[in-house]
Amino acid sequence: MADPVVDVLRRQPAQDRSAQRLELILDTTAAIIDELGLNAVSPSLVARRAGMSGPAIYRYFSDGDSIIRALARRNLERFLDQTQRMLSNAQLSWEDAIAGSVEMYSRMYREEPGFLSLRFGSGPTARFSEDETNLAVVARSTIGHFQPRYETWDRPGMLSAVEVMLQIIEALVGRAYEGDNSEFFIAEAKRLSINYLGEFLLTVPGTPPE
Repeated sequence: MADPVVDVLRRQPAQDRSAQRLELILDTTAAIIDELGLNAVSPSLVARRAGMSGPAIYRYFSDGDSIIRALARRNLERFLDQTQRMLSNAQLSWEDAIAGSVEMYSRMYREEPGFLSLRFGSGPTARFSEDETNLAVVARSTIGHFQPRYETWDRPGMLSAVEVMLQIIEALVGRAYEGDNSEFFIAEAKRLSINYLGEFLLTVPGTPPE
């Protein structure tokens, strides 16, 4: 997989020690988000919490927003890495793969520091691309992982349909962590996303590769 933070770094780490320092910056940022919220993130606070100097932070990042964006991209990269491993199972149906993706997303809510507030990023502080919304980037990445595994050829509106599916998952998994009955909302996220995508695949014709 490609380095998830290259495009927001002022310079790339050239040595293992530099890469470890970069991971420390992102881990510290995640802890700050859990404790104080997204708005509290600043290079100076990250530096103090990480036991680093301000210039050490600015060596890689121009401001707090770029640190948040890098953390959001790392979240996405970790999710896609897990997806790729899951899809290596040759016996896995696409329906079970979608359900597994919902489980992985839910697990990141529970276990990944900073994920509850940041997820894969939203709004101007965590935009991955100037040309697409983060949801479109996630949808395109998801299609890129699933298409080779299930030989699902292109269909008109495929990207938008996957965006809708992801919105369903995001809304229901997010709701699961706002109160009681979390298992119900996670189960509904699986059911509705599978049904929605299944209906799309059945009703929208596609063109097989030549």
